[in-house]
Amino acid sequence: MRTLEAPAVVRGAAVAVAVSLPASLLSLVVVRGGDTNVVFAFLVVVLAGLAAGGYVAARRAPAAPLSNGMVAALGAFALIQGAGLLRQAATGGSFSVSSLAFAAFLASCCGLLGGVAASRRWMRTPPIDPDSSGPHHGPRRS
Repeated sequence: MRTLEAPAVVRGAAVAVAVSLPASLLSLVVVRGGDTNVVFAFLVVVLAGLAAGGYVAARRAPAAPLSNGMVAALGAFALIQGAGLLRQAATGGSFSVSSLAFAAFLASCCGLLGGVAASRRWMRTPPIDPDSSGPHHGPRRS
């Protein structure tokens, strides 16, 4: 049995990037150089996007929802942060390794949180069958 389901992880990471990337880019424009607490509102949206990506991945991988959720969120984080690091390098900026490690930890926790939410939801509804177009409720009848 495979622990990581690549289609689930990719779909979850895509959802996380679709929510988190615009919020992080918008925060760069809105907060630009000012001391403001608005940045925390954007942080909440970014973390919620990572959790949503973990949720989506976990719903599509019922055999290992937590690991799929975490990997999806970390994959999205790596894409977004990788682009940010390239930008920093191009503009001569610096970055903190400890801040990067803490952000990766937050991303993995958000992915796990999404996975837990998906797992708890299965107690009420069955998981999505990846081979069908929607949830599968019992045996199929012809």
